[in-house]
Amino acid sequence: MEGSENRNSRRSIRLLKEAFLRLLAEKPFDQITVSDVTREADLNRGTFYAHYDNIEGLLRATMEDITERVSLLMDQSLSADFLDDPMPVLSRIGDYLGSDRALHEKIVSSTSVEPFINSLHEMFRKKIRERLRQDTSHPATQVDLVTIEYLASGVLGTYRSWLSGDFGDVPVESINGYLSSLVRATGKVSFGQAGSQSAIAARRARA
Repeated sequence: MEGSENRNSRRSIRLLKEAFLRLLAEKPFDQITVSDVTREADLNRGTFYAHYDNIEGLLRATMEDITERVSLLMDQSLSADFLDDPMPVLSRIGDYLGSDRALHEKIVSSTSVEPFINSLHEMFRKKIRERLRQDTSHPATQVDLVTIEYLASGVLGTYRSWLSGDFGDVPVESINGYLSSLVRATGKVSFGQAGSQSAIAARRARA
């Protein structure tokens, strides 16, 4: 009986989140009500309030799911050679964002989800830092930290602009190509033109 209740609970949560995302792709967050979500999910309001206190709670839970998804994509593709070959992680993120561009455009254009964007930025920055500084016996230099911040802000900011239509009809594959070139160039500048290859070799040896 308990197992059945858990399955029903998980199903209700999934239906509510899916309904919320469909609505979010159609209209701004501040125009979505609990009634809208329950009607879209074909569930009653009691079921909603059994899991969430309000629509903001559902927003937070849904955004956390997206952050976890992006985090998993990075774990599967981000390596210590990111500055030398960033395309694996860029391709995965670009494909994910492009799979439902209308939804992700609504997300990045909503002021209500700014805390989510900030947490996504921090997660992205942390994972790049972890991969580029795998040799923990050597603390990150100021140059490293500036490079990581520049890359995290630049990559996410570019995707955000692409989702908002600032680049017109440019496909995400082209965006990834531009970003890949910039990331590689940034890596060379960060570690010095003369020493860039040795720095890359050292990072590979530590991986």
